[in-house]
Amino acid sequence: YAFAYQPKRWPSIRRLASSLNYNAYVDLNNRLESSYGHSHVFEIQPRQGGRIAYVMDIQQDRPRRPFTVYQDVTGRRVVVPTGEYAWVNGGVEYDSDPSAPVNVSLRTKNGTFYDGDHYGWEASLGVRVGARLISSAGWSRDDIKLPGGSFKNDLVPINISYSFTSLASVQGLVQYNRQASTISSNLRLALLNRSGTGLFVVYNDRRDTSDFTGAELLGRSFIVKYTRLVDF
Repeated sequence: YAFAYQPKRWPSIRRLASSLNYNAYVDLNNRLESSYGHSHVFEIQPRQGGRIAYVMDIQQDRPRRPFTVYQDVTGRRVVVPTGEYAWVNGGVEYDSDPSAPVNVSLRTKNGTFYDGDHYGWEASLGVRVGARLISSAGWSRDDIKLPGGSFKNDLVPINISYSFTSLASVQGLVQYNRQASTISSNLRLALLNRSGTGLFVVYNDRRDTSDFTGAELLGRSFIVKYTRLVDF
């Protein structure tokens, strides 16, 4: 379900919108295995760009055996037992005008998670310098409290993209993951031809920041890829 309305009586508002999608999975006996529903209860898009919305997630799950929902580098695990679970999360989403020199994105997520509670938020700041340089830095946190244990996870991504032309660009991503205690980086040079084809040069690097392992470098790769679309 999706609804969009462009009100002519309110010049400051470009569009009012609402949407809902839902998926359910059952076994061969038509017994519910899991389900996921996502709804934009309302969304307002101002005339100058950006959006503000209230969203809601409704989920169900029926694990047939206990599973590990969280494990960190120390070996500490949080396990969800077998059973039937249903939980609901809701939150506010705000995005300022993405075409402005400086833009902000904010999100909250609060509610339940399996048989516990979930509190989360996400924030990012984007900077645009002309039409060539685009960068952003963000920070997201999930705070989960379950009967079997509590845990927090932080994700800090930093993105930079510079376009030499409309077909040549370089992009970089550096990301910190608290759960894995790693810093990963990705650098990509793209020289495009058409339809997303062309030459791609990619460098990946992944490093451990914890004190529990002696190795700092976990992996490194250098990839060259070339694709071409041929007419017949």
